[in-house]
Amino acid sequence: MIRDIIKYIKYRIDRMLNKGLFYQLMLLVFVIIILLLIVSIFIIVFFEYSPKDAFWDSLMQFIDTGNISSVEGNIGVLITFLIVTFIGVCGWGSLIAMINKALQDRINNLSKGNAFIMEKNHAIIMGYGEEALTIIEEFIKAKVKTIVILSEHNVDIIRKRISFIKGYKKTNIIIREGNTGRIENIKLLNIEKSSSISIINNDDTESINILLALKKIIEEIEERKIYNKINICVLIHEEDTVEILKSIEHKNFVIHMIYKYEILYKLIAQSIIYTGLSNVYEDLFSNDGNIFYIEEDHDFDNSSFEDAASKYFDKGMILLGIAKEDRTQLIVPNYNYIIKKENRLVILSKNNYENPIKEYPDIKLNITKYKNNILLICEEKRYDEIIKEISEYVENHNIIMISYNLIVSQKKKYKFILDKLKKENITKIVLISEDNITDVKSINILLIIREIIKKEKLDIAILSLLNSIQKRNLIYSDDVRDFIVSGKLIGMLMAQASISSNILYIFYGLLSKNGKDIIIQSYSYYFKESKNFIDVYFSLLKRKIILIGIKRHNDIILNPNHKCKLDDKDEIVIITNYILEEENNNEELIF
Repeated sequence: MIRDIIKYIKYRIDRMLNKGLFYQLMLLVFVIIILLLIVSIFIIVFFEYSPKDAFWDSLMQFIDTGNISSVEGNIGVLITFLIVTFIGVCGWGSLIAMINKALQDRINNLSKGNAFIMEKNHAIIMGYGEEALTIIEEFIKAKVKTIVILSEHNVDIIRKRISFIKGYKKTNIIIREGNTGRIENIKLLNIEKSSSISIINNDDTESINILLALKKIIEEIEERKIYNKINICVLIHEEDTVEILKSIEHKNFVIHMIYKYEILYKLIAQSIIYTGLSNVYEDLFSNDGNIFYIEEDHDFDNSSFEDAASKYFDKGMILLGIAKEDRTQLIVPNYNYIIKKENRLVILSKNNYENPIKEYPDIKLNITKYKNNILLICEEKRYDEIIKEISEYVENHNIIMISYNLIVSQKKKYKFILDKLKKENITKIVLISEDNITDVKSINILLIIREIIKKEKLDIAILSLLNSIQKRNLIYSDDVRDFIVSGKLIGMLMAQASISSNILYIFYGLLSKNGKDIIIQSYSYYFKESKNFIDVYFSLLKRKIILIGIKRHNDIILNPNHKCKLDDKDEIVIITNYILEEENNNEELIF
């Protein structure tokens, strides 16, 4: 019976200790008072203390352990107060330990996302990876005030990576650790007051679960009236996911889908034809340097497109065209088209316009025109999808595909690759890596290819798609003419979708054969004499072609000084139809 009572008391004490700091303190104070009362009764009975003095002296010995030196009386009183002093030391130590434990638990809860975000107009990133770091970098450049990150990765590791991003201290970055798929964690992010949500996962199923959770949360808070639609940008990896996400609709959020491989493969296809094009897109996707924006409130009602373009040049900007009402295409009208007030003008502008054009020695460039005999090195499972996208720009019979595993299995890799290059008369090599594991294979093969090109003196361009920006920095070299870093480009595009969703659709149009294309063409293809950039712009405008920059040696310069001279040593970066013969068509501007 007594044993059961002791067990029950111990059980109740354990329950109270598990309830938190407040109950722990209550229990500690209760135990201390009981002990002080027992000591007081003891010294009253055995040492003839008055009740008031007995309790007061016991309390003072407990609170101030240094008072033991002032104790007067026989050895029994001294021993009793020594015991009280010892209990006091243990009591204070327990109190400090409890408070410290409570603070540590609170800090851990905050870092793991167990605290409500009391922010407004904050950008939320759910997930982590190369894309997330790029999104953060772009948000910082775009002067987003508050960024909230929720992922299952360690907070300290993320914070360390972010600390290498320039200007990170100027932005309020809140990092939370937790399962992005749990609705309880998502509710703590204060999504109804956020400006945008970016979802990054390697598994599309997880992204779908997050969207379903977001939809449920928004439905629960509809009574509070959400006035602004939330932009939700989702990175997807499988084509089938597109149809599933289209079925998840809600009046208070807009889903922007970034289908990773479709975009990357289209960019690869275009870069196969136009060496250096990946640098153009990297510049355009970034919020640092040149930016696209759509101007709806303009003063060019009843002005000609040519006059409006001239006035934009005076501001250091380039008028690219007009955004169609459905936002999916950039329309380049005739130069004499009369702009209407409702037209939405697409502008290219520099964040930092004071960017002087570089001067180069007067050397005739050797502009190689590739016949596109392509050696494509990638994972075998992606063959069909890559061919589907590339075939829009390059004939299938000009592509020779081999897998990483086939090369890795060769004992004499140098000879195997060299024989393949010579036998197929390869003019361009494309290496596609889609994750960090394949990055390692890609780098090893790339080093062998570089050695082959150097020793055999081959004129072969190399286009590499890598997942990690760190891997690119490790192997960057001038003899590799193009690098596409998937994590960086996709992150930039997701940031654009969050900041300005209208521009996202313009980029989609530029990456699609159905709309306009950005291409790089020899200056001499159009002109024989040297001209200023602004004169070239207006000359091409009459052919419904928009000039946006130049390629001089290995440098891509977008929106340069409009007085800079162009000649036959240069290549020009233009927006036009993919098939040049269609440049002079008289398509009507339809709104």
